[in-house]
Amino acid sequence: MPSNPDRSFSASYDSTTKVISAVAVILSLAIVVATHSAVAGGLCALIVVGAYAWSPRGYAVAERSITVNRLIGNVRIPLDVVREIRAATADDFRGCLKLFGDGGLFGYYGLFRTSKLGKSTWYVTNRSKAVVVITGARTMLFSPDEVDGFITTIQASVHLDPKQR
Repeated sequence: MPSNPDRSFSASYDSTTKVISAVAVILSLAIVVATHSAVAGGLCALIVVGAYAWSPRGYAVAERSITVNRLIGNVRIPLDVVREIRAATADDFRGCLKLFGDGGLFGYYGLFRTSKLGKSTWYVTNRSKAVVVITGARTMLFSPDEVDGFITTIQASVHLDPKQR
């Protein structure tokens, strides 16, 4: 186990996120051109820029917490009572319902509900690299480019019992 498990992890977009984001930007531009409206242009720009600013740029694991790096401000999530950490499976995404947040424009972040996980908070940009972290208080999903390293770093940071991995 490393003596200092602090690490940063990048977060890349999956293909669906790239397509949804590109289509949203193109549609926004088309609306502005078609309407010649400053109000429509401002609203479209606000939606696109806001979604980009709130999307995860990467993650850092340090001092028994995960920090989600975002342009609009970072989110620090304490890892006091980690019950489970693992790579997400297809079953984790079945019956997915977005309760509040963004479902594809520069990522998947906010509050979601799935059949298996129940209510969970997502900070995801690539669903194929999702990691499930369950604490005593909540369930969260992240999507670092380096899934195994992220899991190992959190396990070392919180000194998780091997039976709980």
